[in-house]
Amino acid sequence: MNTSAQCDVIRQYLRAQFPKHFITDFLEGASRAQVFRVDAPSGRPLHYAVLGIDFLQAHTADGLQEALVSSALGDKLKEAGAAPVTLSTTGCRTEGVNQIV
Repeated sequence: MNTSAQCDVIRQYLRAQFPKHFITDFLEGASRAQVFRVDAPSGRPLHYAVLGIDFLQAHTADGLQEALVSSALGDKLKEAGAAPVTLSTTGCRTEGVNQIV
């Protein structure tokens, strides 16, 4: 697993989905996930994408772009607002919503 290359792919995807926004990320060890935060141009946090380590291990950097597009992560983040959206091998889930999409 090449986390650096994968994070670059995810940042690029999020920048395309949220032009002029700031994208930051960090490894959340307790939840075993890479968390990406999308901030408004003003700096206010808007969206949180939580990509499980299992999801990252299941995809190469080359295949990750297709997985992000097919999951419609950008649309799900826009729908969720500030609620975290978790993407794992079992699907995409918005925190606080029990349904896996």
